[in-house]
Amino acid sequence: MPHHLGDLRTDARTCVITGDPDRVPALAESVGLTGPVWRRRGYVCVEAQYQGEPVLVASSGIGGPTMAIAAEELWQVGVRRLIRVGTCGSMRKDVHAGDIVISTGAVRDDGTSAQYLPLSIPANPDPVLLGGILAAARRASVAHHLGLTHCKDAYYAERPEGLPLAAEWAGRWAMLRSVGVLATEMEAGALFAVAMVRGFRAAALLVAVDGTLPATDLFATLGTATRLALDGALATARDEVIKAVR
Repeated sequence: MPHHLGDLRTDARTCVITGDPDRVPALAESVGLTGPVWRRRGYVCVEAQYQGEPVLVASSGIGGPTMAIAAEELWQVGVRRLIRVGTCGSMRKDVHAGDIVISTGAVRDDGTSAQYLPLSIPANPDPVLLGGILAAARRASVAHHLGLTHCKDAYYAERPEGLPLAAEWAGRWAMLRSVGVLATEMEAGALFAVAMVRGFRAAALLVAVDGTLPATDLFATLGTATRLALDGALATARDEVIKAVR
């Protein structure tokens, strides 16, 4: 039995995972999912049918350690496609509040991923799952940004004034922007690293926020990202079944 998720049992092989547990029921409802809400130790899950398949919407909590726990234990109960849908901070002027960012890899300034993979190995989403999500975005004509994202442990290091390493961090943020890193967040690096080590598929779709985005707009865009995640993941799963039969 998983240590933190305890008695969670599921037939779902696909899961959308978000940081804030309070978002889980709303995200599930936004894509027409209705089911019992399961809660334990701060983790929240809803299981329901989507396109005739059982899927989960779950929470990870904030940061790499809680994401790694959730990813490990969801993998233990049978989840094989895990997509983070959450928020991020823009690092470029052309990434506006409310825009969807699809990560092609995480710059790892977090600690959790380094305990799974040496820093010389990139932490990347699964290419097949990423391709399925991009195809779903094209089919739905959903505008998005595609590129590298940044993962950190210290939320306020993005504004390092007053920190002992303020000059070092300011220089690092400038460098990341100069090479085109799109956004920063706190969970994708750990998710990608766990997935690469354990052998399941993972991806991340993020909504840029800046404190000005109305809550209704945020949840609408998170709902869109959830649909893209599920549509892409289930299409990928069907393709895998077809290829296996052939």
